[in-house]
Amino acid sequence: MYSISEVSKLTGITAFTLRFYEKAGILPNPPRKDGKENGRRRYDDQDIRFIRFIHGLKQTGMKLEDIASFVEDGCLLNPDGKEIPDIRDSLHKRMDILDKHIDWLEQQMKQLEQVKTVALEKKTYYSAMLNDQ
Repeated sequence: MYSISEVSKLTGITAFTLRFYEKAGILPNPPRKDGKENGRRRYDDQDIRFIRFIHGLKQTGMKLEDIASFVEDGCLLNPDGKEIPDIRDSLHKRMDILDKHIDWLEQQMKQLEQVKTVALEKKTYYSAMLNDQ
């Protein structure tokens, strides 16, 4: 189990941001040490993986509202790792959100590739100018 400061170090996400994600409903409230509400947060490896995924969505431009919608149904697995019955609607909703984000990412990648191409052309042009001097 990890404390919030350990998770922050492992993920590069500040403790402030982790707390914000909890308050915004993006991350579930983690269990607390001694089960007390004011006890220290405790995270496991699965929590860290989920935090990295959610933060990755945010870092790649997904809106917080979409991330909150993505996670609002909670975990789709029981603690024993088996699927919870009747999750089709939630799965379709999550797939739609991810499809839209993937489409947006592909557009961003095309734009970045275009900018990169122009930047490389400019660099080649400037290098040639320098060589001519």
